[in-house]
Amino acid sequence: MLPPIAQQTTIQLIWKGSFPTASDVEETKEIEDQVKLLKDLGLVHRQTTDGKLNIDTDYKRSYMYAAMLGAAQISSLVLEPNEGNRRGKDVEKKAVERWDCILRYLALPSEENTQAVSETTRNLFKKANFTSGGDTQIEITTFGFQFLLLSPVKQMWTYVIEYLKLEMSQGQDIVEVIEPLIQIVLLANRGFKAERECYQIDANWTEPQNELLNHLRELGVIFIRKRKDGVFFLTQLLTHLATNETIDDVSAEKVSNGKVIVETNFRVYAYTSSLLQLAIIALFTEMTYRFQDMSVGMITRESVRGALQHGITAAQIISFLRANAHPQCIATSGPVNCLPITVADQIRLWEDERRRMNLKDAYIYSHFESEDEFHGVCEYARQQNILLWSDNQQKLVIVNEDGHELVRQWYKREKSKTGAGGEASSSTSSA
Repeated sequence: MLPPIAQQTTIQLIWKGSFPTASDVEETKEIEDQVKLLKDLGLVHRQTTDGKLNIDTDYKRSYMYAAMLGAAQISSLVLEPNEGNRRGKDVEKKAVERWDCILRYLALPSEENTQAVSETTRNLFKKANFTSGGDTQIEITTFGFQFLLLSPVKQMWTYVIEYLKLEMSQGQDIVEVIEPLIQIVLLANRGFKAERECYQIDANWTEPQNELLNHLRELGVIFIRKRKDGVFFLTQLLTHLATNETIDDVSAEKVSNGKVIVETNFRVYAYTSSLLQLAIIALFTEMTYRFQDMSVGMITRESVRGALQHGITAAQIISFLRANAHPQCIATSGPVNCLPITVADQIRLWEDERRRMNLKDAYIYSHFESEDEFHGVCEYARQQNILLWSDNQQKLVIVNEDGHELVRQWYKREKSKTGAGGEASSSTSSA
């Protein structure tokens, strides 16, 4: 999960005890940033005598141990034979439904969807600023809209990270929570023989560790049929926590599950009956027809601008459409051109339209007592580099927000020289 340069630095420090320096200034700066990250994580330390970097002894020992055994073998969770096929064939379906419940809580706020998620999840989304309002009146925020358009991998990792932040805010030592999390994630490297395998729930786990297990169950990452059985099963959703896939990646799973077709005339066809998927697509699409297993919409300037106003970016819309493209589009045009280039470019242009004008607070001065007073303010503002605009005919001067106090002080100094008098009126405006 470390950045590539940090990975190379760590590996070379483990095996060689040093790493080569770069001749290029930019590369040297990038390496220094990655070394700082490793120091912040406690993976490397700099000696006080010669300033040489050393890898942390415990980390090096653990790395060598894992390299010899393999990642899946170092998990201390106990594997049990699945007698009587207790897992069932509908587990994967239930796992996806559990994850969809969390997304529906954000995308389709209602009393039913609120009751379908735990109180911790509701508090987590509120503290992460994904939602606002009380339990009875939930409103999704800008960050909530952005969360819905992330890839499943980023969504799940975001949830886990926000959960750890929530635990820290409550004074919880997250080290004991992270340990079973890593143990479970490492199990994904074993492969999925889920129909025949289950794992013991450690009787020595603390209450926070058992709480983590319950939330992984809520995410659909693991499946627990009955708590008294003392075992849990893995689901395919665990792979979302066992990969460093980025939002721009198009995995085989996404290709096979995509249900969206976008034509060059900006028409969108969604071959799904899922209210959740349709609600997400409707964030940036004007839906026109709804059938039992297919919906039709149009990507318009107004619909895209509405999404942009909610904080959704053009890049997120484009990535979502590519990640959810229909398999036939992928087979015909590839993972990038499955979304027509003209549509992608137009979405970016609509985003650029909002950048034509920059709003800044400013002060406008008018009703000067004399011509000299007007020119004096203009000249002073120009010298101080705070003048934004002036008009000789209408006798108007606009200065930036920081310059207002400077003009006031200058005005008082000038009036003290010539005697008391009135002050030119000013008002706040946006330019």
